[in-house]
Amino acid sequence: MRNLCCCLRYLVALFLLVHTPVVSQNLGSLKNQKILEIRGSLAANVQFYQANGINNRRQPFTWYLTGTPVVKWFGMTFPFTLVVSEQERRFSQPFNQYGVSPYYKSLKLHLGYRNVRFSDYTLGGANFLGAGVEYTPKNIRLGFVYGQFARPINEDATGQDVRYQHIRPVYQRIGWAAKVGVGSPKSYVDVSVFKAKDIISSITAPSPQSRVLPMENLAVGLKNHFGFFKQKLTFDLDVGASLLTRNSLKRDVENPEPWQNKLLDIVAVNASSNFFTAGMAAMGWRFKKGAIRAIYQRVDPDYQSLGAYYFQNDVEQITISPTFMLFKNKLIINGSIGRSHDNLKGNKGATTHRNVSSVNLSMSPMKRLTVGLNYSNFGVGQSRGLGDFFNDSLAVSVVNSSYNATINYSLGSKISQQSFGITATYQNTNDQNAFTRQYTGASSMIGVVTYNFTHIPRKLSSTIALSYVSIETAGKSLLNIGPNVGLSKEIPKLKVRVGVNHNSQLRKVDGQDDGIMTNTGLTIFCPLNKQSISVGGNYLYNRYKVQQDALVYRNFSELRATLSYGIRF
Repeated sequence: MRNLCCCLRYLVALFLLVHTPVVSQNLGSLKNQKILEIRGSLAANVQFYQANGINNRRQPFTWYLTGTPVVKWFGMTFPFTLVVSEQERRFSQPFNQYGVSPYYKSLKLHLGYRNVRFSDYTLGGANFLGAGVEYTPKNIRLGFVYGQFARPINEDATGQDVRYQHIRPVYQRIGWAAKVGVGSPKSYVDVSVFKAKDIISSITAPSPQSRVLPMENLAVGLKNHFGFFKQKLTFDLDVGASLLTRNSLKRDVENPEPWQNKLLDIVAVNASSNFFTAGMAAMGWRFKKGAIRAIYQRVDPDYQSLGAYYFQNDVEQITISPTFMLFKNKLIINGSIGRSHDNLKGNKGATTHRNVSSVNLSMSPMKRLTVGLNYSNFGVGQSRGLGDFFNDSLAVSVVNSSYNATINYSLGSKISQQSFGITATYQNTNDQNAFTRQYTGASSMIGVVTYNFTHIPRKLSSTIALSYVSIETAGKSLLNIGPNVGLSKEIPKLKVRVGVNHNSQLRKVDGQDDGIMTNTGLTIFCPLNKQSISVGGNYLYNRYKVQQDALVYRNFSELRATLSYGIRF
């Protein structure tokens, strides 16, 4: 009986260890962790709503109770959620995938649901249910994982259950990955291999309409980072090759040769198999007054590894990013310039080119004055590709430019603090195709002037701002302009903080007045140790200048109020 109890305790501990959503756990610090700890928060909210001039956009009265209790066991976290309202009753553990990665010195285990990254082009963070280990003693880098990368889901054969009519069948996918490398985080070389296979017998054969076929994948990768001269000069390389069979049901090889038999034992190869390559190379140089980095990337069309979720494929691009720090870092200039294109195989009707450039300047000419300037340019154009399908009148040729400037001046003392800021942004979309220019050209101008004042002894803060928004698109101009005022005051005797804010927006369309919108809010917050009470109200009024359509252009007002109580434990 004693041995049985010990075994049960061991199994329970192992179950909790595996079914824990914490990222990692240092086994060397278990002695410093509490055995059991319960923390979290609860909040009760009551909301009131009333609308005039339009139909109610929410219920006149709603209430709900929410909570986030957290149970900690030896430093491992089990979060829960609680929702109770007049429409819903729910208590759940939000994670249906659990896992833990305990580690001790250079040994790290992965148990349960985990995601591990060996390389961007092999095992690149795909979630799996299984086990793995990483061992990195001194200059050795070893890793291995094995598990289920997709759980089996059968197709609804009857078609009578509407809940499953739009769920595609999924084969169970089993895979493994291994990594062997040498070096340290500052300089290393890793070789990784990823292999995954869909189990044909894991589900009932899907219908042809589902277009779901079992796949098989073998991917290999090489990743390295070299740093020289105290990491001033760095080289990075990440390349991969993937052999993907989209339909492992096919058997196209008749009377295979011995070498083909050996290959077929490793991965299914048939008419649906494709071979892809991808890679990224980067070089950086850090000097006394700045740095520069160049990145080259090339990814074959349709590159895919079943160990990663997404790839930007069919692209070749180069980017150069310099940074300069001048005048004792009072002037910082950084930017980037890059060019990319698709249609690497030359089998598309058009080739799309993209040019991206940006420049950022940050200046501090005076102690309390900061100035920021930003310019970016994004251009997209198309040129003739394969065949005679290219049409000049439909070709994309767009340049999107953006200019931004910010000025901020602040001053203060132990009694009061003030700041004054100006922000201006101009964006312009220039369609260089004469056939589509009138439909896609657009420009916008946004300006904001802000003044903030804080009186520290009186615990008073205020904000005054004026905003200007102008948009021109498709032959129509829109203008919004208005002030914003905010005031917040803490009353220590009553242990409350009161805040009020008001915003108005005057509208114009094609130079004609289009009405006004105002929004006024009031909040009262009272903290009581680990408890808090807050009351809030908001009144919105919208008036149109011309009632062109009673259904669309309708004056209305809305009143919202909220009463909240919260507690932390």
